Amino acid sequence: MLRFGVVGAFGFMVDGGLLWLLVSNDANPFLARGLSFPAAVFTTWWLNRIWTFANATRSSPRRQLNLYFALQVVGSLTNFAVYSVLLVFIEPTPLNALGALAGGAVVGMIVNFLGSQRYVFKTDIATSPKQ
Repeated sequence: MLRFGVVGAFGFMVDGGLLWLLVSNDANPFLARGLSFPAAVFTTWWLNRIWTFANATRSSPRRQLNLYFALQVVGSLTNFAVYSVLLVFIEPTPLNALGALAGGAVVGMIVNFLGSQRYVFKTDIATSPKQ
């Protein structure tokens, strides 16, 4: 879980950095997430694949990325719902957009970790070492 959190922090920096850059240049904060989110998903998939779940069963990278992206969409729906609700109640400045992103990220992290562990980077019981 610690590694997943570290990778999530990198993803947050990618997502938040790109979001900040776009909103600071007058992009709509909702549309800006449409660009920052896929960049963060690819970054976290790659880091989770090579570091967090390095001992997991290796399916093809394309299949794994597709599963991971689908899971991230589910997790991001929760994240985006929190982000949107917060932006409805606060002025959508760059700093407030980043704060709303942080609120959504906390909620979405649990969904993403459990799904990653159980579905995307699962360990094949037949090939895993006995404990």
